[in-house]
Order: sequence, then structure tokens, then C-alpha cells
Amino acid sequence: MTQRIKLAQDYLPWGVRVAAGRVAGQSHNHKFGYNAAAGTADTVWLQDGAYTWQAAAAVLDITSTDNVEDIAAGDGALTVTIEGLDADFAEISSTVTMTGQTAVLTTGKSFLRVNRMYVATAGVDGFNAGIIYASTGTQTTGTPTVASTIRATIGAGLGQTQQAFYTVPAGKQAFVQSITYTSTHVSASCTFDFLIREAGSTVWLNKGRTLVLQGTHVAKPDVPQTFAAGTDIEIQGTASTSTVPATAELDILLLDV
Repeated sequence: MTQRIKLAQDYLPWGVRVAAGRVAGQSHNHKFGYNAAAGTADTVWLQDGAYTWQAAAAVLDITSTDNVEDIAAGDGALTVTIEGLDADFAEISSTVTMTGQTAVLTTGKSFLRVNRMYVATAGVDGFNAGIIYASTGTQTTGTPTVASTIRATIGAGLGQTQQAFYTVPAGKQAFVQSITYTSTHVSASCTFDFLIREAGSTVWLNKGRTLVLQGTHVAKPDVPQTFAAGTDIEIQGTASTSTVPATAELDILLLDV
């Protein structure tokens, strides 16, 4: 009889082993978004309003509203990395050297989706001084002139995107293990909608609606919802009156297929 010798890593919790890359064919993605003033069907991200999804892959312009610190010789963001998907939903990334309000392009990399953007290297400040944008539009003082051309935003001093939307990469199957919704307004509630659109479809499906009044709700089903490669996932928030601050976090298990 063959006896298997257990290693120390065998006793680690499964989630820890996935995070450490010790479970073959499995990985994890934690998405989180924040909207300071969610109104009507607003995406939970740093920008106001609903996110505009790209119809075709394009080279991105990366800019900052700060023209002094977020440059190669500055004290703020020196380089920024953009992670996303190409026209075939394959994972791609590009790292650019910041030039402040002057756009630097993701030359040689055309993005259909931007899943994440973050400051890769920084000066003595340790973070970005201005708001950093990835866009396909024309910039004025570092800010895109047309809001619908913005693909991702890093808030000043935050270091990375805060956006509750994601597209499943090619070769992956996504399992949404949990979603956490929070709204902190003292009197107005926020209705959160968990929306998905399958690859090649024009139809958005509502996979869950949750009402939160000054608190937090965690959706963690025993059997997670699963989505195929190319599926767009988005969390939107609607305030009962005026606007409310809203956050959403998704824990997504990715399985190689």
C-alpha cells in the first residue's frame, strides 16, 4: 500500500492555497468599487453615472490631472499598469511611464476591457497625486472631455482603481462566491443590482437585487453563480432619494477551462 506523506501546505485552508497559487487551474480576483454619490442606476465606481462599455478594442490614453508630481521625475505616480482584455478576451497588460496631463498611449496594446489599473512605481509620496484616467477620448488638463470615453479611474492618492465591474477572461470560468453591499446614508436606502451580459449578447440580465439601508449586506450562497469567458459583470446602485454613498465587493474564483 502506498502511503502519502502530507506536507505543511496540505494543512493550509483552501482559500489560502488558491491565493498562494498552490491549487492548479484556480485563481482568485477580488473586485471592489466605491461611488460617493450613487443616484439612479449608477455603476459602483469612482466616476459619476453609468459605466460605458467599449464596443471595440482600442489603444488607451493614460493621463493625470497633476502635471507636476505624476511624471517620470516627480514624487507621485511614475509608472502605471493597465490590466485587461484584448479583442478576443485574452488577458493583456501594459505599463506606461506617466507624463502628467499629456497623454501617454498603451502603444502596441489595444484594450477591449480594462479590469484593473494601478500605480506600479511611485516617487517619495508613494501614491498618485492627481486623478489618473485611462480613456479613448481627448484630454484637457488630463481629464477626458467626454465622460463616456473613460475606461478606468484611479482616485487621487488611492493607487488603484475602485470599480465593481469585471469581464471574465478567455479560457476561464468565473464563480461569484460572494458580494458585499454597503450604503451608509442615514435615511435614504440604496438598491443594488447585480448585472451580467454574456459574450456576444446585447442583453443585460439582472442576477440579483438587494436593498440596503444604512448598513452592509453580504450575499454568500452555498452554490455560487457561474459565468463563462467574455461575460461582463457590473454592480449598479440606485438611491431611494437624491444620492447615497455606496460600495460593492465581489470575490470571484476563476477556473481554467
